[in-house]
Amino acid sequence: MKRVMAILCLGVGLVTLSARAQETPPAPPSTEEPQPQPQQEAEAAQPPAPTLEETASKLDALTEAFTEMHNSVDALSKMRITGYILAQYVNDESSVNALSSAAATRNKDQFSVREARVKFTYQLTPTSRFVLQPEVATSGVSLKDGYVEFTEPWTQWHHTVTAGQFNWPFGFEIAYSSSDRELPERARVTRTLFPSERDRGVQLSGLGFGDRFNYKAALVNGTGTLQTFDFNKRKDFVGRVGGSFGPLDVGVSWYRGAELVSVASNTAGQEFAKQREGIDFQLVTPIRGLGLRGEYIRGKQPPLPNAAANAALAADVTGYYLYAIQNVGTYHQFAVRYDAYDPDSGHDLPHVAANAKVATLGGSYIFHWDENSKIMVAYERLKTRGFADPDDNVFTLRYAYKF
Repeated sequence: MKRVMAILCLGVGLVTLSARAQETPPAPPSTEEPQPQPQQEAEAAQPPAPTLEETASKLDALTEAFTEMHNSVDALSKMRITGYILAQYVNDESSVNALSSAAATRNKDQFSVREARVKFTYQLTPTSRFVLQPEVATSGVSLKDGYVEFTEPWTQWHHTVTAGQFNWPFGFEIAYSSSDRELPERARVTRTLFPSERDRGVQLSGLGFGDRFNYKAALVNGTGTLQTFDFNKRKDFVGRVGGSFGPLDVGVSWYRGAELVSVASNTAGQEFAKQREGIDFQLVTPIRGLGLRGEYIRGKQPPLPNAAANAALAADVTGYYLYAIQNVGTYHQFAVRYDAYDPDSGHDLPHVAANAKVATLGGSYIFHWDENSKIMVAYERLKTRGFADPDDNVFTLRYAYKF
């Protein structure tokens, strides 16, 4: 029995050794580094997480950039841009199909851009303001308004100092924008006594008594903007005070100055008084949509340069205008204006047609296309008093856009 058990154990051992001998021998150790798995490659490609200091630095840079952008946007929000353009066709009975020189014509029937202006107003604080208004024309770019304002914040009047080039503070029509005017041009008295409507100087203004009283007073060159310089050393004073009484606004204006004019008897220049007094009103009547407006001006006007001895006088002048404006609904507006100008109300000048009184009766229909644009059809009939009345009536078709 023992022998049998020994033989069986020996057989089992031989079988076991034979099975182990058939197994794959283990691979010898490799000297190469193990290849990374795909997950390990992705983890290795990711940058290391930023440190707290790096995150704080990036946040500071973003905050600084945002602050700069906010400051730029805030500064731009203080800038206001407005403007208008007047495109028109004029048919004038005095037009002649003839040249007045090689580069000029007596023809007045024209398509034209009457005015094209852009106004920039920058107000960073309530106590100061910058205004610049250039006019773009076919002849070039010119300055219409250019001034700075300083407003005191200590009183309810908010007195304001204006320095630069601005409207003459006289009457109502001078400062009334061309884009709002109900007839194509200002009244003859305004155009004659205040050409270009502006001058250069310094002005003090204020508004008080519950906005019912206002004043403007200025020292100016007196030559307007048609000249780049002042002819004489003396500066002119011009001012207006106004009051509002419910539906009625009234203003009184005053101008005192002198002008140096070269005349036949004194080519170096002779000073002549330049004076104006005026009163204006604007009334909202009880009739729905009907408004009245008027102005009267008188004064002394210096002669034109190189005037003859008998015409070298500061002539007495008078002029006035009266408007009736009727609004019908939202879109329709009708206006009638009568204006008169007498360049020799004192009858001191030679009795010639150039010194004759001229009266103009004009009417217009305005269709407001939308809030920004309107179409005007106007006709003006001119009458010369005391002399043969020439054919000089004017028809105007105008399209105005303002923003």
